[in-house]
Amino acid sequence: MSNVYQHKPLTPFRRSLARFSLSETAKYAKLTLGLWIGFGIPSLLGYPDAAVPLAGSTMLTLALGSSISAARSYFYKRVFSNVVAMPIGTLLIWLTAPHLWLGAALLPVVIFSIVALRPSLFQMTSITVPITLVLYTGEHIPLLEQRLIGVVLGMFLGFILQQIAFPPDHGYWANTLVNDGNDQATDIVAQLADGKLDKAQIKPATAKLRALSTNLKQAHLLLKNDLDQAWVSPHLARNRVRLPVFAAYQETFDSLVNFLETMDTFHDQFAALDAAWREAFLARLRTLVNTHRQLAEAADLRVEREPLTTPPLQMEDLRQLTGDLPASNVFTSVYLGHLTGYGILLCRLSDMHTA
Repeated sequence: MSNVYQHKPLTPFRRSLARFSLSETAKYAKLTLGLWIGFGIPSLLGYPDAAVPLAGSTMLTLALGSSISAARSYFYKRVFSNVVAMPIGTLLIWLTAPHLWLGAALLPVVIFSIVALRPSLFQMTSITVPITLVLYTGEHIPLLEQRLIGVVLGMFLGFILQQIAFPPDHGYWANTLVNDGNDQATDIVAQLADGKLDKAQIKPATAKLRALSTNLKQAHLLLKNDLDQAWVSPHLARNRVRLPVFAAYQETFDSLVNFLETMDTFHDQFAALDAAWREAFLARLRTLVNTHRQLAEAADLRVEREPLTTPPLQMEDLRQLTGDLPASNVFTSVYLGHLTGYGILLCRLSDMHTA
């Protein structure tokens, strides 16, 4: 599959919908839908006692499953926790009746032993609720049935709502972070290359870029996990080919964070380097920043444009750029290493953005 990503910019409506899908308001809207549907369906069908567990399970799936993949994972774990724990717990209560104290003593041992055998299927936070409810339901089979039906159907309803009602558009989030990260990174490095960056500015700028890189890593992972689902929303599939691009930009931002941290820690040592070497280093850094800005423009999907016809930077260009810059001591070697690493990452992005 080609790494070149081509599509028309989102319409204002779809852009607004994507932003809304990532907001807290969207989560509250889904929780409200889950409550209304989960409570309303069993009540209308004449099963009011099943309404509470169904609505509660629906809202739990939506609240704790912040993405489609997370909702599915929580759905599996909670369903298994209830479908296995409650029947086994009820059987134990029957076997120890009428000695309720004996059943209550043995119940946690039995259930937690099951969890220890398959921790990937059973979630401890979900298993503790069925244990308590078993003591309440006891021999009342109708209560047990209502609980199991409510949990299974409620979790399934929450999973479906997560997929069709404002599903979070992690691809849009990742694209936004790429744009913001490129703006921040090129601005701070350009100031550094021009000799206009004060030492006091380095640490807050580094922290800001680090936080953005962390968010991009999370958005990339959430999108990747959601794309692994059997059924994928169109808004997710649209950004499938961008996954390597997101990873490459996140690695680039991390590399610049390390560079800026080095510049902050050894700022005095850099200022004490030979003036001619330092000027040559900054001139080459300025060249890489200009390349980065070209790539940032190609990565920005808010404006429709054709892919780059030729790579802005290739490995041979980078070798020529850094080949005549000697590394005469430890500090020149360190700074030259950062410059080369930045250039290698830009070479990779150049290939990704070239038709």
